[in-house]
Amino acid sequence: MGLGKDKLRNLTLTFLVFLSFLLSFNLWTAGRKIGEEENPSNQSVRSNISTIEHSESEAFRPATVALHGVDPENSLMIAETFPLRNLLENWFYSEDLIRVEDSSYINSEEYQEMMESNQWIEFIFREELPLGIFEQKFDDLTKEYENEYFNRILINVEDRNDVYFYNTETSSFYTVAALEDELINIDPFLNMENLNYKAAELQHIGNNLIYLTKESMEVPYRSYVIDSVPNSKYTTNFYPDPSLVDTRTTETTTRYIDLTREVTINQQDHTLVYLRQIEDSGDLQPTERFIKSFEQVNRFENWTGSFALTDYDVKNEVVSFRREIDGLPVFSPSDNETVSEVGLVESGVTHLKLPLRYINTPITMEENASEELLPGIEVSDRLLKELSPEKHDKIEDLTVGYTWKESEEADQVIYFIPDWYVLYDGVWIEFESLLEIQGEVAYGF
Repeated sequence: MGLGKDKLRNLTLTFLVFLSFLLSFNLWTAGRKIGEEENPSNQSVRSNISTIEHSESEAFRPATVALHGVDPENSLMIAETFPLRNLLENWFYSEDLIRVEDSSYINSEEYQEMMESNQWIEFIFREELPLGIFEQKFDDLTKEYENEYFNRILINVEDRNDVYFYNTETSSFYTVAALEDELINIDPFLNMENLNYKAAELQHIGNNLIYLTKESMEVPYRSYVIDSVPNSKYTTNFYPDPSLVDTRTTETTTRYIDLTREVTINQQDHTLVYLRQIEDSGDLQPTERFIKSFEQVNRFENWTGSFALTDYDVKNEVVSFRREIDGLPVFSPSDNETVSEVGLVESGVTHLKLPLRYINTPITMEENASEELLPGIEVSDRLLKELSPEKHDKIEDLTVGYTWKESEEADQVIYFIPDWYVLYDGVWIEFESLLEIQGEVAYGF
């Protein structure tokens, strides 16, 4: 019985892979014909490689919503915002704020006391954003404030005339007046039937305020057939005239080089890296950098799920976006399969790193359909107990995400395994793996 079941499963996987290739071929050839019809006389026009349109509101959305004092039984409840992403998109583009009325500094203890004083709804972002990202929401956002950063938005449930933006890193606190007739609609987030709210606890980890669940979570496994774009699609995008390009090939890489640009496609890591020399660079304001970086990734990203801002390297001026499944971040070795990087100056792109493979056709697996993850507070307690104080001080954040795992049965199938992840010394590491690494170091292995 077991052998027959395995054979059936492998035949199903093979059929899905074949179907994925067939659909992809039809999609790419159809896209090429459309492009040729629209631009019959302009062969140098660079069309988007992506066939999927992602939205700014998803890329820059708050990942988590927290309710303070709203639930009569639990003082703090948290949930992922992803199920209400369509509402967030409307919220992202609606003009309902007037201007920044006041700016001040309040430390984390004062901020916590404020949230405990009344009923509040708090939107939590994975990464700091400039206020200018929400410029379309403001009637009058001045230059003085548009490049100030925040990572929390706070609204009093009983008094919605003001909206508060807070930065947990710098303790900057901005009071923004709301339009009297256009108050932000938070009612769908207050309805606990709309989101999977769980009781949570506030913990201070490093300079960060982290909300961790008190109960375990059931997170479904996901499986997909993956696909990739032909390399020629990329090369014609970057080099409209291939006669001027020097091509150099090794066992694992192909490099395309002209006088100012280089594209390296690594078949082993499944990545593309684009570098360009620009003499007259010019500076970009933070808001413009973030939006243009999103637009660049959106041109190439065929990932059928969402992707969201994950990091901004200020020193190298590189913005990074991480792929997601069901709103949860996806992690892979060295992030080659899951993170896109964009480096920009005023006159163009100087650096681009892209994952080449992307999820296409979902596969339904009945066995072990979900994983029960530990409560967040238990994860935090284990880290505190099993890491030395100096190691524990390197922890910056915790999150639930998916681990990218290659299938052993079929080359074109990827499994996504739910896990807790720890941001440790600037690098996301799977929770159990971090403890194993630290244990091996402690015992001298």
